[in-house]
Amino acid sequence: MSLVSPSPPLSELTARQWQWIGAGLMMTFASMGGQTLFIAQFNSDIRAHFGLTDGQFAGLYTVATLFSAILIAVIGQVTDKLGPRFLAIICTVGLALMALAMSMVDHWVLLCLVLFGLRFFGQGMLPHIAQTAMARWFNRFRGRALAFSQMGYTAGEALLPFIITVSLLSLSWRDIWAIGAGFLIIIMLPLIIFLLRDPPDGKRAKARGDINPDAADGNALTGDDWKRRKVLRDPLFYALAFGAMTLPALATIYFFHQAHLVGVKGWSVSTYTAWFPIMSVTGVSVSILTGFLVDRFGAFRLLPFMYLPIGIACLIMASLNDVWAIPLFLMVLAMGGGMAPSVFGALWAEMYGTTHIGAVRSLAIAVMVFASAAGPGIAGGLIDVGINLVTQSWFNAVYCLGITVLYLLLQGRMAARKSELMAPIG
Repeated sequence: MSLVSPSPPLSELTARQWQWIGAGLMMTFASMGGQTLFIAQFNSDIRAHFGLTDGQFAGLYTVATLFSAILIAVIGQVTDKLGPRFLAIICTVGLALMALAMSMVDHWVLLCLVLFGLRFFGQGMLPHIAQTAMARWFNRFRGRALAFSQMGYTAGEALLPFIITVSLLSLSWRDIWAIGAGFLIIIMLPLIIFLLRDPPDGKRAKARGDINPDAADGNALTGDDWKRRKVLRDPLFYALAFGAMTLPALATIYFFHQAHLVGVKGWSVSTYTAWFPIMSVTGVSVSILTGFLVDRFGAFRLLPFMYLPIGIACLIMASLNDVWAIPLFLMVLAMGGGMAPSVFGALWAEMYGTTHIGAVRSLAIAVMVFASAAGPGIAGGLIDVGINLVTQSWFNAVYCLGITVLYLLLQGRMAARKSELMAPIG
């Protein structure tokens, strides 16, 4: 059985399908309030207000993120049982409340609780809901649906850091968080509700007898036997999860500790963040291309190639000090980052099917959230003992090379697994 499939043209997507993809995009954009890239813009202000060192703030951030990862692992499977519209409303409101709380928090214990809420609703649940829906609702267009839905991240990466940097010249960091809370409730929530009003597996579609035009086999789901308990006994899952930790761990380090990084390099934060749009443009281009390649060749075949640009980006940060290294670093890092959503978004469906995709993805999301917690925490501790982020980058590059080799060796096993899942519908 061939694992290479024809890639249908985007013109075959219906208006309703574009609407579903738009909902995913809005959810990923709304999630920015809980993403490290957003929170890191206030790193210096928060540390100054609470009197925290790099390592201490990173430690609080790590604890908050670890607990959010645990909660996601426990309840993330609700996406297999409850509709994405209901869950998206809860999580968007929850994120807005946490943003409002951040504008008023005045004790480090409460800061940790607010960070937990931001990470749980923002970094964890909203993207999880979006990606689970795209993986379940699309088959032939799965890679591209995931790629387009991730453009919410890209828009946030391109616009928010520089806007915040400029806004901090006239507004306090607390004011910006309060404005963010209002934006989520007044703008984002109504958009998400509107776009998710008629999903393919919703009550209205079932009452009409609609068949999802891009389901694997009519409205059939795959991988019935791959329940969470069985996945946790599968050695392949741990190998995949180990690699899934790489990008969130490393990317989070370079954004969370950007104030430290630019200090070591002799750059300014405004110069660093001003180049973020080039990262976004590169990420979008690579993401769309990756979506087509995933639909054509399968996510597992592309997996090893994700880590080469990430490793090269680490080498750039380790060895170059000129200002022109900033756009080069961000552009190369974005090549790996642009591949990740489509590759990993589709990979779990390829390896474990779509019946329990929410439960499987919740485990994967928990692992990635854990990595995004451990990365800044470990890096911050090393910074406090005198090992700066530039020196750490050499090790990060070697780590990426090791992951690449691992996934090259696992190609045969992953091909066999995908073939097994395709067999009932082939």
